[in-house]
Amino acid sequence: MTDLVWLDGQLVPAEAARFGLLTHSLHYGTAVFDGGRHYRLTDGGVGVFRLDDHLRRFLASAESLWMSLPWVVEQLREATLAVVRASGRGGGYVRQLAFYGDERIGLGARNPVHVAVVAWEPGGPPGAPVKVRIASLGHGAGWIPTAKHAGHYGRAFLALREAQASGHDDALFLGDDGTVVEATGANLFIVRDGRLVTPPDHEPLLPGITRATVLALAADLGIPALEAPIPRHHLVTADEVFLANSAAELRPVVLLEGRRLPAPGPVTAALVARYSAVVRGDDPQRRPWIARVEDLE
Repeated sequence: MTDLVWLDGQLVPAEAARFGLLTHSLHYGTAVFDGGRHYRLTDGGVGVFRLDDHLRRFLASAESLWMSLPWVVEQLREATLAVVRASGRGGGYVRQLAFYGDERIGLGARNPVHVAVVAWEPGGPPGAPVKVRIASLGHGAGWIPTAKHAGHYGRAFLALREAQASGHDDALFLGDDGTVVEATGANLFIVRDGRLVTPPDHEPLLPGITRATVLALAADLGIPALEAPIPRHHLVTADEVFLANSAAELRPVVLLEGRRLPAPGPVTAALVARYSAVVRGDDPQRRPWIARVEDLE
């Protein structure tokens, strides 16, 4: 983690941004977050990919949890760029977090909301191949799937631990109708007969920003793509499977329920190459997706 973080309007040392054991969000999961990667650009600069899209989702997530934040996108953009600038890194991960504090305890306590931005170097290279299984836990419902509530990730944590205990890297959730919804922290794509398919965003899934990016890049490349339910038998007979999220980018699935898959297949490889070029500023059409960190050039 960086030595400096942004907390409630100012850069402070990370050790000063500590909260107590009575922090409401620690007890009840009442926090929201978002975040994405920053990259060393081909021209030597540094840029955060699709920052404003992440910030708009962050604010929408906060609103869905009854959080009234005194910050708008423009202010949070500057805060995020300041944290990346303070990190001195040409690449890494940066996260925005909003949580209820430790002033009072109890489920109904009306504590102030604190907002932080922190950056760190994620573990492992992005795009690493993964071995995946179907989670024994159902996906469930009862929350706002478009929001990144911290409390939503308890089920994902259990499914991930189960997958790791069996020698896998991630797990896929099935919905109540038996179709495949998403992974523990990533969206799912399959390729069948040259066509890219991902579950539709009316399913109880997070319609990820990287998911939207992949669909846009598929259109750029002329790859047929559609959003449609994915029955389990379509998943296990797919020609290619990959997962997509902002932290890990596009990760080809090489083992699925004991079946080996290409790593990556031709469609996945084309999208990975295109994604890598776009996030590093090599596509003039997509450069508006990049928020530059000028002082790190």
